[in-house]
Amino acid sequence: MRRAGPLSAAVSALLVVGGGSLLTGCGGGSPDDPATPTPTHTRPGPGKPAEDPRPEDFNGDGYDDFTTVLTSRSKDESRSQETLVVVYGSRDGLVPTTARRTSPGTKFAYFTSSLRTDLDGDGYTDLVAGRGRGDSRLTALAFFGGPRGLGPATELTALPQGFRPLAAADFDGDGTVDLLDGGQGGKGYAHESGPGPHGLLLHGPFDRKGTPKRQTALDLDQQGYAAPTSATTGDFDADGKAEVVFTYDFDAEEDESAPEGLHTVGYYEGQSADGKDGLVRDPAREPAISEAVETFDGPRTPATGDADGDGVDDLLLPTQLRAAPADMPAEGGALTVLYGDRAGLGGGRAKSVIEGEGGAKRRIDYGSSPAVGDVTGDGRPDIVVDTPDFRRHDGKVTLLPGVPGGVPSAAGEQTVDAETKGLPGTPNPHYWNAFGHRPPLLDVNGDAHADVVVFAPLYEKRKGAFLVLRGTDDGFAPTKTQLFTPDEVGVPLRLK
Repeated sequence: MRRAGPLSAAVSALLVVGGGSLLTGCGGGSPDDPATPTPTHTRPGPGKPAEDPRPEDFNGDGYDDFTTVLTSRSKDESRSQETLVVVYGSRDGLVPTTARRTSPGTKFAYFTSSLRTDLDGDGYTDLVAGRGRGDSRLTALAFFGGPRGLGPATELTALPQGFRPLAAADFDGDGTVDLLDGGQGGKGYAHESGPGPHGLLLHGPFDRKGTPKRQTALDLDQQGYAAPTSATTGDFDADGKAEVVFTYDFDAEEDESAPEGLHTVGYYEGQSADGKDGLVRDPAREPAISEAVETFDGPRTPATGDADGDGVDDLLLPTQLRAAPADMPAEGGALTVLYGDRAGLGGGRAKSVIEGEGGAKRRIDYGSSPAVGDVTGDGRPDIVVDTPDFRRHDGKVTLLPGVPGGVPSAAGEQTVDAETKGLPGTPNPHYWNAFGHRPPLLDVNGDAHADVVVFAPLYEKRKGAFLVLRGTDDGFAPTKTQLFTPDEVGVPLRLK
């Protein structure tokens, strides 16, 4: 069985899901009783634990697994239902009949995040999520991995009340995963009347109730004004302790009560368990990050991956390019890469700013959802990005192949969109296909080539479609693309 190596870095995605009490079932089950599988349901092949399990593989069988959230709506848009779906990989790729789905059963509930990590240290990757309700009550959940995949949702009752798992990484260098909550609320949001709970770092190892070894309170809310909206983690200085990049989304320009020194990006370093626990801010790293991700609508969300193949995590930053003066509207999009180094993020190789070929610079959303993996199977990391606003929001996916020397560029890029010849399925002829990939990159069939899972909600006469762009030695092969629909995983997009 293959092992694709560290190039396919897991990217934690923020998932927002509606509903309430959790129901878990197999794809193809009855909509009224999701826990009841049909005879067509299949289980993923048995796997085995690993000392360092791949974040992409829940059951340890050597094939990566896909998870996402689907939103079903009534025809008049008056009702909606969101479902967390997991589909398992195999020698033939993703198998829709293995789909497991979890849906809240009451109104005004949602998942705040989903994180792939081995929480309990048993050698299988778990899925950790926060479940909230309309009144902002939060509950942390775990779906524990095993040889046959993820188990049912388990409430982590030992975690502090209201804990929101925003990131999972080893911040203190002790070899076990820690969980991070950046805090919630703040006076800088129109719907908030005051500051919410502060940040909290829970140190592993954890048991299956979520009992941490110890915990550390964090002051991340900028004098109670704003809590982080995203957290991107990586070991950018190769010291064995993770760093984290926070983004803050607020508008303080017309708020006379806004405190001095607000920042939309925060860079924090993990501390060793030998000294003080927690995170230490390094403001010297923040200007380069902020310059890249800042927009008039708030900061774009960074991602992590080893883009140059040197074994150290790099920071991938979706960027809007601006002409002088800086307050002019964006003239195009790009991807900025700040390279990790033992001297610290940006302390070694000069940054890369990739604008793309073929007029991609004119698309301000070029560089969205960046992810790193070895698509071509040559041992060099490749980068995949989205351009959501391409051709009237039709969307497209771009592959930036890795090159000798490790510095990524647009040379030899390959693009795939709804009109690419050889793709299966029928796109919406009136555009707005929203053709875009959902990170991380996955090797779903175990051939040592990373694959890209695209979701196109208007395909197949608005039934929607997942298209798995298979990685090959020459990049994407449209004629080898696998297609399956939300119906096939038991979650039709249209509510009856």
